[in-house]
Amino acid sequence: MKELKFIEGPLPKGFKSDFESFLFNEEQHRLLQSPREWRSYGLVDPAKKKSLASLHFHLQDDTASSPHKAPFGSLEFSRKLPPQAVHEFLKRTEESLRNEGVKKIQIKNPPGSYRPDAASILEVLLLNLGYRVLLAEISTAIFVDHTKYDEKIETWELRKLKQGREMKLRFQEMSIHKMELVYGFILACRKERQQSLSMGLAELMKIVAVYPERIVLLGVYDGQDLTAASISIRVSKRIVYNFYSGHPRKFDNLSPVVMLIHGMYGWSQEHRVELIDLGTSSSEGYPNFSLLDFKLRLSGRPSAKLTFEKEIP
Repeated sequence: MKELKFIEGPLPKGFKSDFESFLFNEEQHRLLQSPREWRSYGLVDPAKKKSLASLHFHLQDDTASSPHKAPFGSLEFSRKLPPQAVHEFLKRTEESLRNEGVKKIQIKNPPGSYRPDAASILEVLLLNLGYRVLLAEISTAIFVDHTKYDEKIETWELRKLKQGREMKLRFQEMSIHKMELVYGFILACRKERQQSLSMGLAELMKIVAVYPERIVLLGVYDGQDLTAASISIRVSKRIVYNFYSGHPRKFDNLSPVVMLIHGMYGWSQEHRVELIDLGTSSSEGYPNFSLLDFKLRLSGRPSAKLTFEKEIP
C-alpha cells in the first residue's frame, strides 16, 4: 500500500470517499458539536483520488475525542483497505496527536451492527494498540427486509399490536414543522418517568436547520391525541437512528410504541432503509434489562457499542 498517502487536515478537493460515511462525522455536524479545535486525518489514494480512511478528533485541554458531542464518531474506512493499513493509520494518527500535546485519546465507536466486519477489525486493532474499553453498551437494531413486521416480533408484542389496531390507533409521519410539539411531548413523557433528554430543543433545532431532510418525526394517534412519538435521524442512506421516543404512562396498557416501531419498519421499507437503530439500553453505565428485553422482543438484534480510551505517555 505504498501508493497511499497519510494526510492531516481536510480531504483534498476532487477526492471521493470509498466508504460509507455517517452524519455525525460530516463536517457540518462536527461544526455544530464545536465550531473549532478539530483535527482531521485521512488515508488517500492520490492516483484514484479516493479517500480510504477518515478520523476526526476534537481537542480540549489535553484530550482528543471522537466525537465531541454526538452518539458516536470513530474511524471510517474502505472495505478494500487491508487491516495492516488500518493499523498503521491508527498509529500515525496517534503520533500526530502526541505531537500536539495530547495525553488522552477517546474513541466512541458506532454500534457493531452498522458494519459488523469493520467493527470487529477496529475493536481488535484498538485493543492491540493499548486502548482499553472505557464504556461497553448493548445496542439493538432491527434489520429491515421484505418480511412483514408482524412475522418478526414475539407473541406478546404482536398481541399489543393487534390490540392497538382494535382500538383504532393510527400511525402517521409528521412534518418537520411539528418538531417543537413532538419534542415537548417526548420530554413530558421522560419527566413523568423522572428521566431527561440529553439535548435541549434549541440545540436540536440547530441540527434541523442544517439537516431538515435527515430528521424523521413519527407518531401514533388515538383520535387526535398523540399516544407515542419518535424523533429519528437518518444517519446514512441505509440507517435510521431512533434518537428519542416515548409515550405517556396512561397509555402503558396499549403499549403504543409497538405500533410506532411497526410503522417505522414500514416507513423504512418504503425509503430503502436497511437498519433501524433502536439505541442503547443502559442507565449510568449498566444495562437497563427491562428496556433491552423489550427491544429484543421487537425483533431487535444486539451488538456491542464500545467507547475506547488510551493514555498517551
